[in-house]
Amino acid sequence: MVRKPRKGETIRPAEEVIARLDALYMACPKCPAEPALDKGASFSEEAAMEGRRKRCSGCGRAPLDLVMVEAMEVLVDHNLRSRTDPLRSIGWPLVEVGYPLAYPPRLGPDELIIVGERLTKEAAAEIVAQVPEIKGVIRGGGVPGVADLRAAPTRWELLAGSDLRCDVVSSLIGDLVIYKHQSKIHVEFPRQSAPKMKILEELYFRGKLTTVADVLCGPGTLGLVAVLAGAERVVLNDAWLPAVEDAILNLEANRSLLGIERIERHKLPAGEVGADPVLAAEAWSGKCKIEVYFGDAERLFSRAEPTDLCLIDPFPGMKYDRIAEACGGCGEVVIV
Repeated sequence: MVRKPRKGETIRPAEEVIARLDALYMACPKCPAEPALDKGASFSEEAAMEGRRKRCSGCGRAPLDLVMVEAMEVLVDHNLRSRTDPLRSIGWPLVEVGYPLAYPPRLGPDELIIVGERLTKEAAAEIVAQVPEIKGVIRGGGVPGVADLRAAPTRWELLAGSDLRCDVVSSLIGDLVIYKHQSKIHVEFPRQSAPKMKILEELYFRGKLTTVADVLCGPGTLGLVAVLAGAERVVLNDAWLPAVEDAILNLEANRSLLGIERIERHKLPAGEVGADPVLAAEAWSGKCKIEVYFGDAERLFSRAEPTDLCLIDPFPGMKYDRIAEACGGCGEVVIV
């Protein structure tokens, strides 16, 4: 069974998310000046500068520095950090809607997720309760997911709140929104010049995006861009069940932008790591048929029909020679 969004999680349609971007994290005319704290300085030095940190009396938004200072104060109270530690020792702040920003974000309620190490459930629960801008806290190290089916997956842990966020993927082909349960899916923050989108754009202008397989699809980014580009058939596959669940979620979120008329979900076997490919879902967008599989990429084309183009987007450091060989029945294999 595909996981439904957790209670309290809001899945906004892609067009609604994109329409909000221009003013999403901007300061209003009444916002105080940006604190511009030194993230490498000891926390005790920065915490003393109270006058430079406050929420706006007009829009109520907080600068990122203020949010991180308040989170740090909780960690100090729980003896997880000391006042000599720098502010950056908290971890990695991820805005709820990710897209390239030319300015420091001003945050409203539930617009930030923190990923860090040396955290506890008790401290995380207090951070989410006391700092309104923080939506969730994740404890993690390494890259979550499956890089090798012969080894155990790397897991992050959602300690408190929600880990659901999304990235806006922009290309010359068009824009999409990719939701991720971030404790389960590796972080890949959007950049102005995205190398993977450049590869897809080149393939698009060469007329290569006809039938496409994204065999290590993660939450579905490359395959869904191929749908947007007018492909006639798109195959998505991943051996990590949370990735497959998020890929299906992203079919729903981008339903209007992709012109999807119908989505059918299928029952899946137990377990988070797939072996023999199983058809997880099917969707139809005009002339395009979309197939979502859960299983080992090396075995995918024992179940699915080969495609004209096969995209392989490997994990960092992942060996993909055997996958490329297994995809040899496709017309062309491209490492993204």
